[in-house]
Amino acid sequence: MGFQTLIVNASTGVELSFIDSGPPAQDVYTTIIAVHGMIFTNLVFQKVLDIAPSKGVRFVALNRRPFPGSTPFTPEELDVTLTGGTGDADRDVQIEARGHEIAMFVAEFIKKFKLPALSQDGKQGGVALLGWSVGAAYPLAAVGSAPTLPKDVKELLGSYIRSLISYEPAGLVLGLGMPAQQWTPLADTTMPENIRLPSFGQWVTSYFDHEDITQRDLDKLSWILSSPTHVPTLYRIPTDELNAMMRLGDDAGTDLPFLAAFQNQLRISCRKALFNADVAKVFPHMKRSFLVGDKTAAFGFAGIWALQDDEKINGGTIPVVYKVIKGTNHFAHWDVPEFALDAFIELIG
Repeated sequence: MGFQTLIVNASTGVELSFIDSGPPAQDVYTTIIAVHGMIFTNLVFQKVLDIAPSKGVRFVALNRRPFPGSTPFTPEELDVTLTGGTGDADRDVQIEARGHEIAMFVAEFIKKFKLPALSQDGKQGGVALLGWSVGAAYPLAAVGSAPTLPKDVKELLGSYIRSLISYEPAGLVLGLGMPAQQWTPLADTTMPENIRLPSFGQWVTSYFDHEDITQRDLDKLSWILSSPTHVPTLYRIPTDELNAMMRLGDDAGTDLPFLAAFQNQLRISCRKALFNADVAKVFPHMKRSFLVGDKTAAFGFAGIWALQDDEKINGGTIPVVYKVIKGTNHFAHWDVPEFALDAFIELIG
């Protein structure tokens, strides 16, 4: 199953690559459009794509810029991504552009493949957006920036999008910073810089034994030490598949600087997507949810708890649904794809 591409900006020719499960047998179905995280490309969703039609859904996984098959950043875009540019104005333009690219991808996909519309009762058809890890920032940006889209695009998306699922983003991805306990190989300056990305790629696929998560106590999370009872996902992925899906070069190196420089923009984008009344009017059918596995890296719980706290202060009229699934790490979609897909479908409603 090779990459296909869709042009998402007609004036610049920017395109995003994607893989597609294709439609299921039935005429009316929901389409899930997923955005990948750091290091691991859209191919990390391949196992979910393989089973999606049997579950009555279509599953599409796109590659963000500048990952394989999608348009690289221009020198100017790359500079702002890596450095934050000269100020908030530069970053505001950039986050809106990334959001619009995802939104336009969804709109073009709907039109090209004539996706089934959302049923009158909101229980069949339509589109669900899924952002995993760092990738959660992009559907949030797409929804949060929707009011500045062309009117026809905004109306099309508003009539189709029924669910926005954020799947294990760290607080940093939501613009909510990092707790003092935070540790990952990416930020460990005692490691040589050239091994931080590959070290993170191994560590983040581990399972972690946290203490009682119902206490919402950051000190009871296992921030560094992985579980001795589970082999990390990375060591069980066939080498050829791992080499195809894992990126350790300049493209993967754009994510961490982006998160560091764009905290204000990411926070505003997140709050708009989840809590803003004007955005809610654009998406009258859209449910909002967060998903985390109880064996994932600690940043998954730190992120969801930070958002819960933020919702208490800044939340809108539509509550966010939070779901914890048992026994899964950050790669449930690879290790237990049917279980993960069932969780996605449940949150779509």
